[in-house]
Amino acid sequence: MYSIFAAFPYITLMLSLALAPLLLPKFWHNFEKHILAVLTIWTFAVVIQAEGGAQSLQTISHMLFHEYIAFIAIIFALFAVSGGINIQFNLADSLQNNLLILLIGALLANFIGTTGASMVLIRPFLKLNHNRPYKTHLGVFFIFIVANIGGSLTPLGDPPLFLGYLSGVNFTWTLINGWLPLIITVGSCLSVFAFIDRIKNKHHVSQRHNIGISIEGRINIVLMACIVILTLIAPVLGKWQDVARNIGYVVIGIISLVLTPKHIHKEQHFNFDPFKEVARVFWVIFLSLIPISAMLKMGSSGPFSALFDFAHFEGLPIDTRYFWLSGSLSAFLDNAPTYLLFFKMAGGNAQILMNQLPSTLLAISLGSVYMGAITYIGNAPNFMVRSIAKQSGVEMPSFMGYIAWSSLILLPILYVISSLLKYF
Repeated sequence: MYSIFAAFPYITLMLSLALAPLLLPKFWHNFEKHILAVLTIWTFAVVIQAEGGAQSLQTISHMLFHEYIAFIAIIFALFAVSGGINIQFNLADSLQNNLLILLIGALLANFIGTTGASMVLIRPFLKLNHNRPYKTHLGVFFIFIVANIGGSLTPLGDPPLFLGYLSGVNFTWTLINGWLPLIITVGSCLSVFAFIDRIKNKHHVSQRHNIGISIEGRINIVLMACIVILTLIAPVLGKWQDVARNIGYVVIGIISLVLTPKHIHKEQHFNFDPFKEVARVFWVIFLSLIPISAMLKMGSSGPFSALFDFAHFEGLPIDTRYFWLSGSLSAFLDNAPTYLLFFKMAGGNAQILMNQLPSTLLAISLGSVYMGAITYIGNAPNFMVRSIAKQSGVEMPSFMGYIAWSSLILLPILYVISSLLKYF
């Protein structure tokens, strides 16, 4: 039997990921692996004490083979394929073109992930606009639209949704149920972007002409289509779907690494350090979620009774509270484990959530994905975009300054979305 103290490894991990890179960057860089190793040992001890040797081995093995490996396989494939695509915009740095690029980025994020789309587009996007007098809003809205909100339609778009897919949510469920919220949210953000740009850059006249868009590494577009097809057809393989899908993802990633010209990887600053960090961190995330999941299954009679009671009325979930709870945690912690946390609190049965409580599942999905944009630490691409923007000479808001931007622009839009959940 787990007690509330079994949640401490997970809480420690989330606080470490959120605060250490900001407050103690050198310490975190030097001791990240050691801290994750300690948390792994701590969690092993917690699980073994609560479940016993044999049952804990079975529980951890199930997590490893059915959740962690599947997650890392798709991340590897998307990381390799997106890193092999090089896009250059030979266009005028006009408002219309910027709006079009942000919209394309939002759509692209659903096929190569928010991280992949950000890696592919941020440098050419900023390079296109290097002559504009005011550029801060470029990086801010890129984080809003491409690095977060855009990837809300498919499991390939953002890690939380892929975890939902691994838990039984249909591949097309978020596409069918999330397209209208996406249109409202992205449309609103683009409107505000246009308003700011017209005011701040009203005297700017582009000196460039629309020649076209050049794309290198087109083999990776074909490989991206293979990832989508593999994800869609895997369920027909029955009990072998997990093995076939995971092997397929790895093979696609390797093919991409072999066939992508080296100069593209060089121009994309491609290396495996980000992937290795994701693999380490998510191992501890999945592991430390085992006690959390067990306690959440106990509902109002378990250690999380206060949280459960707050998010439910007469045993039924309150959609708006699920939206804001999952979103608030996603803004300051990692949005993937936050999604899993509330997915499990809502029952953890994908068929029931999709068919009987669709607005609750949508609330968890949108809250986790959308509100990753509230802070720089809400989603993995956010800090990357900020760093690349600063390297490119674009002034970006401070940590609190960015929260002021997102609070003034995103929170009113998200309030409207939360009010309309039952109508989507």
